[in-house]
Amino acid sequence: MQVRPDIASRILEAVLKISASNKPISIREISQIALTSMDETRRILGFLEIEEDAVLCENERVRAILNALRLGVDASSLARYLDWREFERLATLLLGEAGYEAEWNVRLSYSGRRIQVDVLAYNGSIFLVMDCKRWNRPLTPSAELRIREGQEKRLCLLKSLIEHSFGQENSKIVYLIPATLSLYRPSKLIIDGFIFASLDKLEGALEYVERSFFQLRNEKAAIPRDLTLKQIVQRLREKSRSRAR
Repeated sequence: MQVRPDIASRILEAVLKISASNKPISIREISQIALTSMDETRRILGFLEIEEDAVLCENERVRAILNALRLGVDASSLARYLDWREFERLATLLLGEAGYEAEWNVRLSYSGRRIQVDVLAYNGSIFLVMDCKRWNRPLTPSAELRIREGQEKRLCLLKSLIEHSFGQENSKIVYLIPATLSLYRPSKLIIDGFIFASLDKLEGALEYVERSFFQLRNEKAAIPRDLTLKQIVQRLREKSRSRAR
């Protein structure tokens, strides 16, 4: 039996509302809030991997949202129930499912300036330097400009830190590409070479990046061939600390 996305959305919204208060999940309460039968509520909670009487932690809330997206729930309807940490964790999980290694809330520094990346993702040849924004309305041109300016500064600082942190021996060239991910579906995927993608269209945006990265704003950098993203980030953090002394 298929699941109607609108019903799943109402049930998920009730779950997120209840769990935000650290209350245990009650099928009766959720069915009353969502205006659904208890049988239907129980069935959809099964798809969301939520058990009755559970008190959901942040990871479980994020996992429930991920499962809801797979059921076709509109991501923009979740804006008011997601905090920034959950949104970044959700983006990290989605990027992992797309074949990327991903680290969220990466904080570095270079030449006395802070570099904060919401999500850094790596697939062996592309580094995505991603901003996660919880907008659920169109961006103004001035807001788009501020985002691009911030990304430009971050991109150049990150490239400089990478160049300072790694030698050229046994290295390969990778492409650093800035991207913005939001709950709202923008009118344009690319603005002056910068990617603006919505959560529900992330898969298509990644396919475009991998196919046409040379057309996007990017910086080249040399990275050791055999290091994982976690190892790369650790090295960058070590260099950040050593320069801060």
